[in-house]
Parts: sequence; C-alpha cells; structure tokens
Amino acid sequence: MRFYESQSLERIGFDFYCDIARNIVKARESKGITQEELAKKCKLKYSRISSTELVKTRVKYDELNNIANILNVSVDWLIDAEIDSQIGDCLYLVWIEDHSEMKFYQKATSKRMAYLLFEKRLNELGFSLTSFVNPRVRVLVKLVGVPVGKNEFKKCFPKLDKRVDELPPEK
Repeated sequence: MRFYESQSLERIGFDFYCDIARNIVKARESKGITQEELAKKCKLKYSRISSTELVKTRVKYDELNNIANILNVSVDWLIDAEIDSQIGDCLYLVWIEDHSEMKFYQKATSKRMAYLLFEKRLNELGFSLTSFVNPRVRVLVKLVGVPVGKNEFKKCFPKLDKRVDELPPEK
C-alpha cells in the first residue's frame, strides 16, 4: 500500500441510496422479476424491498450482496462504484460529516464500498449510523492508499543480487 495524495472526497448520503434503488429497479425489471418475487428469493420481507426501492430505508451490505446474487449483477454495479485499483483493496478514511475528529480506516475496492463495509463493521459492533447521526448528515470517504503492484516495485527497487545476502568468507 502506498500513500495516495487525493483531494477528492466522496460525500455519501441520501443520493447514494437513490442510486442503489434505481439500479435495483433497473436490474429487477430487466429480469422480469416483481418486488414480491425478489423478496421471496432474497428471503426478505416484501416491505423491505419496497422500502429500499422507494428510498425509505438504508439498505445494508449483506442485503445488497444477496440482491446482487439473485439479480446476477455485482454489488459494485448496484452502488455505481468507481473501482480505484485493479490489483487489490485500497485504503480509505471514513468519517461522519459532523464528527471529523473521529476518522476510521477501511479497506475496500471503491469509496462507496468502503462506506458500506464501514457501516457493516459498525453494525457488527452493535452500532448504527442512524443512531447517532441525523439522516441528512453525510459520511465522507477519502482514498488514502493504493496497493503496490510488482511492476511498481521493479521501477523503484533494483533486483537483488543473491550474493548480497551471503556472508563474506571468514579469514
């Protein structure tokens, strides 16, 4: 992982869930599946699918993963993710807009995925974003590190000579 200087932030809020809802509807309709059928296949309540598509509730990562599998699309597609590295997970800083003094690191493939995984971690610890933030507050995500590939190492470091690691003969 190398440090990545970036001024670009992704502010994630209500519009993020609107994008997800639009993509779920698009994928569901292209497969000819009703909300009821999707709910049954995902083992979710119909009201949960309906509320997600109407952007009345925040959809969780595990639910999105399940929906993506049923609709035969990726979670990245559902969340309109812009993948930041093709060779591995990047490192992101994630923080709540009104609480910039407390920032968290999250590994993920994109800023949007970092947000979902951050929220999942909070939920696993028994916390919810909605419990301590106003629904209008946004979460900010900033790319701070990208993985280093073999080619980058080759550019930066000379190839080791095996003799360098050997001890000199004793006299």
